[in-house]
Amino acid sequence: MIIEAIDYSDKYNLVILTISGEDFSISYDLYNDLHLNIDDKMDFDTYKKILENDEINRAKNLALRKISYAQKTSFEVEKILKDNDYSANTIEKTIEFLNEYRILNDELYVKSYVADKHNLSRWSKNKIFYSLKSKNINEELINKYLDQISNKEEYENAYYFALKKARNNFSMENKQKVYRYLAGKGFDFDIISIVVGDLFK
Repeated sequence: MIIEAIDYSDKYNLVILTISGEDFSISYDLYNDLHLNIDDKMDFDTYKKILENDEINRAKNLALRKISYAQKTSFEVEKILKDNDYSANTIEKTIEFLNEYRILNDELYVKSYVADKHNLSRWSKNKIFYSLKSKNINEELINKYLDQISNKEEYENAYYFALKKARNNFSMENKQKVYRYLAGKGFDFDIISIVVGDLFK
């Protein structure tokens, strides 16, 4: 195996090696450590280091692209990398890199997620909780921010949906439909009972 070309990517801060017609992206540190030059013949150990470093850099770029579209949790990034067949070692190093540069921050993610879903989408606390749990977020961290939502705020969100669902029909039959509707949205039965009682007087 011979190095046919060496290029530099300022955009990604990487060295691009062309080996047997195939491009590999490696860090400047590895490039300097290996003292690589065009027309160098490589032994297996050197080639293995290049392969491993190339995979890590590709994984980092994939993770960064995905995060640039929408913030992700550590669990979500790990799943993306697994789905793209990256090795456990590469995934671990990629997550370490993202945490080191504070690109991944599960607490900030939870704080933002809770605020958006509660204030903009008017989700119930239970719905937010189970949605975050599905992303493998720690329960203690989830509850830290859900506990900041007052019963009054939860009531207001439930009342908003109840009023919308009722459509000015305050019959007993519709009362039961609204009750089930709010339950389906994850509101606690105590909140639902108060809301339905206030709306269907």
